[in-house]
Amino acid sequence: MRKAFTLIELLVVIAIIAILAAILFPVFAQAKAAAKNTQNLSNVKNVALAELMYNSDSDDMFHCQFNHDSLNDYGEWQWFLQPYIKNREIVYDVNRTRTGGDTYIDPKGRMIGFAPNFGVLNYRGGTGMFEVASADFEICTDFGGCQTGRIWKGKSMTGFESPANMQMFVTTADSPMYTNAYYYQTEDGQNKEPRNGGKWVNSFVDGHAKSVMYGAYKVPSLGNTYIQMPKSIVDANKLCASDSIVEGESTDAGGFPTLGMKCVDINALLVSARANP
Repeated sequence: MRKAFTLIELLVVIAIIAILAAILFPVFAQAKAAAKNTQNLSNVKNVALAELMYNSDSDDMFHCQFNHDSLNDYGEWQWFLQPYIKNREIVYDVNRTRTGGDTYIDPKGRMIGFAPNFGVLNYRGGTGMFEVASADFEICTDFGGCQTGRIWKGKSMTGFESPANMQMFVTTADSPMYTNAYYYQTEDGQNKEPRNGGKWVNSFVDGHAKSVMYGAYKVPSLGNTYIQMPKSIVDANKLCASDSIVEGESTDAGGFPTLGMKCVDINALLVSARANP
C-alpha cells in the first residue's frame, strides 16, 4: 500500500513555510542592518580615538584641513590620522558604495564614510571643530603641483565647554572634500533619503560614539537641494561649539544670511522652516 502527501497537505506546508519566511526575512534584514550600524559605530569610535592620540601629540589641537580637490586625501583628516589608524578600512562606511575618490591610496577610489564637524550651514564660518577658513593661498606638493585653496585651522580640544556634547566626526554624504555641514553636501548628500536609513554615527570630543537619526529636508529659502541634518534640534546643536557665532562669510552659497548669527539660532531657524521630502 503506497502512502503519500495529499495535495492539500502539501499546500498547507508550503503556506506555513511562506508565512515563516515573511516573518523571518524582515528580522534577518534588521539584524544585518544592525550589524552594519555596529561596524560603522566601531569605525567612527576608532577614528575618534585616533584623533585624540593625534591631539595629544599636537598640543591638544584638532587637525587642519586643506580643501583643494586635486590633493585627494592629502590635506584631509584621513591623511593626518593615518599613522594612528594603521587600518585604512575604518575610514569607510560599510554602506557607502560610491566611488570617485582618491585612487593613489585606494585603487578602488571608494568615498570616505565619515567627516569632521565643520559646523552648521556655512562650513566656512567657524562654528564647528575648525576656526574660520583662511583666505585663498597657494600650496605646492610633489604629487599635486601648486594649487590655490583655503585652509581650516583646527581648534583646541580643551576649549570646548562640554566635550561630551560636541560632535567631532559624523557619517558624511559629501565628496570629494568630506564635510558634514548642511547644505554644502554634494553627490549623495543631495539624495532624498539619507544613507543607512538615516541612522548616522557620531563621535564626540570626549571620545564616546553613538547613533543619531538624520533626515533629508528642503528649506524653501535654500532652493531645491536637500539638507541632510539631525532630526532632533538637540542633536543638531551638538554641531555648535558652545555659543559660537558665524564669522568670516556674510552668506553661504544659497544666499542665506549667516554672518553674526549664533549657531544654535541657525539650527532653530532651519528646523522651523524645513519640510519633509
